[in-house]
Amino acid sequence: MNVFSKPMSYRQFLKYLVPSILTMVFLSFYTTIDGFFVSRYASSDALAGINIVIPITCIVFGISVMIATGAGAIIGEHLGRREFQKANEIFSMITFVLMIFSIIFSVVGIAFLKPIAIFLGASERLMEHVLPYAFVIFAGTIPMAFKLFFEYLVRTDGNSKVGLKMSLIGLIFNVILDYLFVAVFKLGTFGAALGTVISICISALIGLYYFLKNSNIKFCKPKFDFKVLLKSCYNGSSEMLTEFSTGITTFLFNLIIIRELGEDGVAAVTIIMYIYYFFIAFYMGISVATAPIVSYNIGAKNKTKIKEILKYSFITIGITAIVIMTIIFIFGKSIIALFADSGNVFDLTLNALIYFSPVFLFIGLNVFMSGYFTALGDGLSSAIISIMRSLIFVVIFILILPKFIGVNGIWLTMPFAETSTIIISLFLYCKKGRKYIK
Repeated sequence: MNVFSKPMSYRQFLKYLVPSILTMVFLSFYTTIDGFFVSRYASSDALAGINIVIPITCIVFGISVMIATGAGAIIGEHLGRREFQKANEIFSMITFVLMIFSIIFSVVGIAFLKPIAIFLGASERLMEHVLPYAFVIFAGTIPMAFKLFFEYLVRTDGNSKVGLKMSLIGLIFNVILDYLFVAVFKLGTFGAALGTVISICISALIGLYYFLKNSNIKFCKPKFDFKVLLKSCYNGSSEMLTEFSTGITTFLFNLIIIRELGEDGVAAVTIIMYIYYFFIAFYMGISVATAPIVSYNIGAKNKTKIKEILKYSFITIGITAIVIMTIIFIFGKSIIALFADSGNVFDLTLNALIYFSPVFLFIGLNVFMSGYFTALGDGLSSAIISIMRSLIFVVIFILILPKFIGVNGIWLTMPFAETSTIIISLFLYCKKGRKYIK
């Protein structure tokens, strides 16, 4: 726990961030790899089919993140007070709750597979690609949920390198299996989903082994505490909404785009979302890496350390925003070409990226502020930031902007939503967040 309490230089801070950022980047690759292989070895319709299913994965990841970050903040505070048995009891209880959710979600999803696909916007033309992918994703709910849960909790335990190992090994297997199932055996979206779920199983098992053998946080007989569970969900609700924002946005985009631009438009949305997943992972990495330090030092009452972490985080977010925009400006066409060499899908995506890319200038601060308030145990402020950027402003702007500037208004929805949310984030930070460093 030394890194949680001792002063560090900015260089040491960046070194500390690397495992968490890489973990989140690798996580972003799971669906992207599926998209890459099906776009190359299946069709643009198969690519669009995967995009229809994205809201399902966002629900699984969102619930897992909510429980992991919300409980992680509470566990971190107990560790800071050296109340180890209480931390173990909360960890065990939350693990049990996540298992129950995963089983129910999997069973219900498989039972109502086609109605769910129709609700998500799958056309008859896309249904043959959507159903097999969705079936495997629902069947793999348990490993998907626990992979993310364990990756978050190893940071609370002070061992982010284990999370990096989980993501890297899973990613390697995902690439190999997707190549075999999609490129070699020609299994289409079914093969892509199968490769992803198997690789996630491997990753989750690594996390399980760590908590069984090497962790400071131990499994024990769980003591059900409804208040702690409620507080965990409340604290982590903003992170859930952050994860849901991708699913909500994708769902709304799909419904409008398929009406305006057809299946090629959905394929363009898919590529834009892959770019979004990749770059937002850097901001998520900063947020999830710093949250355990903040929680620990809230428990230890070390305001100096919290102030240090905030200063370094703000600097890093600003630099990251500039680097991301530079990469998009220089390599945007090359990135799109990984999924669409030429033709209508390429042209649609390139136009979309021009309007969509400013989102990366603003989203980092909002993601970090949401995570910061969760780490403080201020679930309300965190939830306000998340619900405004992921739902309220998205719905407002996606309904208004296209009416005035056409399809390009859809691509501007998220930049406008994130820009509007920054005002709220800064207000809450000045009013409530700064008191922890004074």
